[in-house]
Amino acid sequence: MRKPVDRPVWYAYPGMVAVVTTQHNGEKNVMASGWHTYIGSSPSMYGISLRKETHTYKLIEKSGVFAINFLPGHCSELIQAVGTRSGVDIDKFKEFNISYEQGIKADVPILTEAYFAYECRVHSIATLADHEWIAGEVLQRYIDQDLFLENGLPNLDKLDIPLYIGRSNYRILNSDAEEHHHAFYHKTD
Repeated sequence: MRKPVDRPVWYAYPGMVAVVTTQHNGEKNVMASGWHTYIGSSPSMYGISLRKETHTYKLIEKSGVFAINFLPGHCSELIQAVGTRSGVDIDKFKEFNISYEQGIKADVPILTEAYFAYECRVHSIATLADHEWIAGEVLQRYIDQDLFLENGLPNLDKLDIPLYIGRSNYRILNSDAEEHHHAFYHKTD
């Protein structure tokens, strides 16, 4: 039975984890972010929530750019690793043998394994509670068309999507997951 609780409890998972990349003056970093979202389309905006203390935040603040990368299911261990190790201590690109290409419109790494990615320029940064909300204008998109259907949905026969369920655990969404299609009903008065 559902009951009210007085202690802080968070519930936002399962969900996709974005892998954030950035660089400034030749120094690059990569980290996982569970708190992210598409914000709007005119102009296209994407947002991430980071702690100000992170190495990634400091590089984004200096460079004014970042990238959002979505990696397939076989990369869930890498996603966890880049989300739990600090770029202050190690070069995560070397440590985890991460391959990338330079962005087209922003000076950011785009991960080779990414099936979808955004290059973003910082639009605004706002402090919200103990995190910084970074809204970025999308400058460039990348998509592996072979992994998507004509209607724009992921082709789960070809793509496994890692979903973070909490406490370092992932589930893989693929064609074995049960699908429910619900027709759109127009609202009437």
